[in-house]
Amino acid sequence: MNILVPMDFSEAAENAKEFASAIAKLTKGRIIFLYAAPPAYNFASQAEESAMSIRRRAKGLMRKHVKELESLGIRGNYSTVEDNLGSAIESMVALDQIDIIIMGTKGAKGIKKLLIGSNASEIFKNVDIPVLLVPIEANYDKLEKIVITLEYAGNAPDYIAEVLFLTKGWGLSYEILHFNSADSDELDDFEVQHIKVLEEKYPRTSFGLTNRFSTTLLDGLIQYQGEHPDVMLVMLSQRKTLLERYFSKSDTQQMVYHPDLPLLVIKEDYIN
Repeated sequence: MNILVPMDFSEAAENAKEFASAIAKLTKGRIIFLYAAPPAYNFASQAEESAMSIRRRAKGLMRKHVKELESLGIRGNYSTVEDNLGSAIESMVALDQIDIIIMGTKGAKGIKKLLIGSNASEIFKNVDIPVLLVPIEANYDKLEKIVITLEYAGNAPDYIAEVLFLTKGWGLSYEILHFNSADSDELDDFEVQHIKVLEEKYPRTSFGLTNRFSTTLLDGLIQYQGEHPDVMLVMLSQRKTLLERYFSKSDTQQMVYHPDLPLLVIKEDYIN
């Protein structure tokens, strides 16, 4: 597994590095650190010298991180570029065989929420591979299970199979969290058609199953994460129509603003 970890040397990024290291250790994966410095448009010698100094410091810190990985038996590499983060990640994904992006986040409100939301939207828009957002308080060693959220049973088989493929070897149990907005027999159909099939396909994997009522998926997830602090959530980001993209934010985008738990986002286009 090739893991891309964007670094800005903040506390949130350092925590994402530790989270990624735990996963790489379990999966014998490789970590690629990425530092993206916004292009400098002030060509004054003092500004240029300051930018060069920052890049040198970034390279030195990432070399240190790679050595730390190697001491743990984890393969590592790094890259520094002069670009905005979204474009830098897109380029790295195109050039390298990246399986997952693991990013640190500490959430935001007000104007910071708008700025972070714009940056995250750019990444989700341009990159199809899975993204794991790690809140600053998250600790991999404290996780007990991976909770795969599900709103519609119809898209379950490929989605769940992709989650299992991506997270095999992570050492965590699985739970299917199914939301109903009204009383229905959808859960019974889902359990009969899919859970048993998955357990037959993955004989060493068992699935818990929780059905909850919620008027919206977002409200249900926010409530659930407050009740279960030791899980990692997984969401399927579904493709939207042009009107939906212009006039509404997805549940996935909204959840990025509530990072109480690690959140793994898998795009519908990635599994189709």
